[in-house]
Amino acid sequence: MCKDKKNDLDIFVVLDGSSDYRSLVNEELEGYNIKLFDSFNQAYYSLYISIPQLIIIAAKIAFKSGDARKRQFEMINDMRLDNILSNIPILFILPVNFDFKDIKNEKYFLKNYIKEPLNPFELRYKTDSIVCASKSALDANPLTKLPGNSSIMESVKNKLDNKTIFSFAYVDIDNFKSYNDKYGFLRGDEVIMMASRLIANTVYNISKTRHRNIEKYVFIGHIGGDDFILISHPEDMKDIADIVVNDFDKIILSFYNDIDKKRGYIETYDRRKKLNRFPVMSLSVAVIPNVNKRITHYGQISEIASGLKALAKEKTGSNIVLDKRQD
Repeated sequence: MCKDKKNDLDIFVVLDGSSDYRSLVNEELEGYNIKLFDSFNQAYYSLYISIPQLIIIAAKIAFKSGDARKRQFEMINDMRLDNILSNIPILFILPVNFDFKDIKNEKYFLKNYIKEPLNPFELRYKTDSIVCASKSALDANPLTKLPGNSSIMESVKNKLDNKTIFSFAYVDIDNFKSYNDKYGFLRGDEVIMMASRLIANTVYNISKTRHRNIEKYVFIGHIGGDDFILISHPEDMKDIADIVVNDFDKIILSFYNDIDKKRGYIETYDRRKKLNRFPVMSLSVAVIPNVNKRITHYGQISEIASGLKALAKEKTGSNIVLDKRQD
C-alpha cells in the first residue's frame, strides 16, 4: 500500500515568506510535488483548482490574533463542511511552547501536528504516514471499511510486478437487490456486513493457520454493493471458497422472516414493476486458482472473473466456478 509515485501527489505548504523552513521542506519532502504559499488564504483558493493530498501550515500563520485569526479558522471550517475538501488532512507546525488552551473554543480539531524546532525525519515520517492513511481512508468502502477499487488494483499490480503466484476470487451475492427492495437498506447493510466479516475471517483464519505470509499473499477488497474480491495463497483458495459458501448458506436464512424462510423465496417487484418470486440469497464465486505469467494486468483478471461469475449465476443456489485454463 501507499507505494505511489510521490511526484504524482501534491502537497500545499503554507509558510511565511521569510521562513527558514522553506528549503528544509523542499529537501525533506523530495519526491512530492510541493506548492509553497505565503498565506492560507492563497492556499485555500487554490484548492478549487488542484486538490492536494495534504496541507502543511505553520501555526504562526493559522493562529494569528484578532480578525486575521478568525478569517483563517472560518476558511478551515469551510473546508470541514465541504464534502470534498473535508477529506484533505492538515499538518500543523506548532511552536515548542504552543498552548492548546488558545484554541479550545475553535470548531476545528487539531489532529495532526509537529512541534518546532522541526526534526527533518519526523517531518518526512508524519507526511508519509498521513498521506498513506488519507489515501486508504478515502478508498475504503464506507460501510465495510474494506479497501476499494484503487487499493484492489494496486494490490494486484504489486503482486504481478513481484511475480507472486496467487489465487483470485470474485464473490457476488445473488438476489441481494430483491432482498434490499423488500426488507430495506438497513437490513441489506446487515447482510453486506455479515458477508464481509465472513469472508475476511475465513481468509485470515486459514492463512494464519497455514502460516502464510499475509502481506505477500492475502488481500480482501469490497468493489461496491454486493461484490467482493479476495486474494490468497494458491493452495488455500478452494478451501476458503468452500467454507465461505457453506457458512453463508447456513447463516443467510436468519435474515429472513419466518414466512419467507419456510417457503424459500420472497415476493417483490422486479425492475419492470412486475410482482415476482426471488430465491433466498446465495453466493456466486468465480475463482482463478493460479494467477501466473499468462496474466499481465488487472483488466485480464477482471475479464476472466466476470466470465466465470456469469457461469456461476446460470445455476441455482450458491456455486463456485474455477478457471481451468492453463498457460
